[in-house]
Amino acid sequence: MKLELLKKKINKKKIFITGNTGFVGSWLSIMLTFFGAKILGFSLKKKDKKFISNHVQFKKNIQTIYSDINLIDKYKKRIKRFNPQIVIHLASQPLVLESYKDTKKTFLTNIMGTVNLFETLKEIKSIKKIIIFTSDKVYRNLNGKILNENSSLGGLDPYSSSKSCQDIISTTYKSSIYQKKIEIIILRAGNIIGGGDWNKYRIIPDIFRCLYSNKKIHIRNPNAIRPWQHIFDILNFFILAISKKTKKTNKPEIFNIAPNLKSNIKVIKLISLIKKIGNYKKFKIIVTKKPQYESSILRLSSLSAKRKINYKPKLNLENTIKLTIDWYDTYYKKKDVYNYSLIENLYPINIILFYICQI
Repeated sequence: MKLELLKKKINKKKIFITGNTGFVGSWLSIMLTFFGAKILGFSLKKKDKKFISNHVQFKKNIQTIYSDINLIDKYKKRIKRFNPQIVIHLASQPLVLESYKDTKKTFLTNIMGTVNLFETLKEIKSIKKIIIFTSDKVYRNLNGKILNENSSLGGLDPYSSSKSCQDIISTTYKSSIYQKKIEIIILRAGNIIGGGDWNKYRIIPDIFRCLYSNKKIHIRNPNAIRPWQHIFDILNFFILAISKKTKKTNKPEIFNIAPNLKSNIKVIKLISLIKKIGNYKKFKIIVTKKPQYESSILRLSSLSAKRKINYKPKLNLENTIKLTIDWYDTYYKKKDVYNYSLIENLYPINIILFYICQI
């Protein structure tokens, strides 16, 4: 999709994003404002100053309501005044390990947070499209086969279960409440990596935190196979989901977001590639035994997205790793990563335009 056409489709669009201060939400907000969209966010404030959303340029360009998703009804009038045309729901408790530590909070945030969002949106007539961002972990996934959108739901750990419920709730609101009035799209993504992720218990930020503090890298499931994909490919998908119309039915459109099959590799292999590509000499790994259940193999098919909205991943695994290393190395070595990311080199803009717009 060419740049001018993209700008025409997104320019001046009013987009309400929950979870806009998170890893995916921050990059998405940056990209959409570049294309001329007006953003109102709803999210918890990130205490760690390293998060992109705490940077001054982010604050100037994007309005954010800082609150818990389950309190969204209190801000209904403000959201209504904003007059959003598109809603993107990213707010969640996103960590499997955290879901074992605080299962109730995970269910409240991911399940009831989604219910409260839909209840609030019912009275806002300007909305034309709602995009719900879930996970590859929504699937029951007992045999390790490649999963498509018709595979059985039913995650076996608290996080996966909560995301599966989120998926079902979204389908219910579409079929019973919104029907053909509003488009609802559900996106199920694999493991997303790239610069700017500072969440704990995530393999990429954990690796670089340990590398640059000379600490041992703790991993809990070295042989787990995951579909690793760069944040830019996720942004590519959002652009397509925002700009393309779906069929008017009583069912949501559901899409897997998957990388190329060669990007489905073990955690330990990913670490090995990061060490090799980044030319890191000191790399100490400890396998931490965890009794909690996690899927050993997750692989997705995005053939439906390719067929219906012409989606295909732009980045292979090597480029995904190179871009990720580049971001974190810049942060740890030069400490000017936000200028590098947001202003001078327009890291998301130049590279996203190259990979998404192919210009």
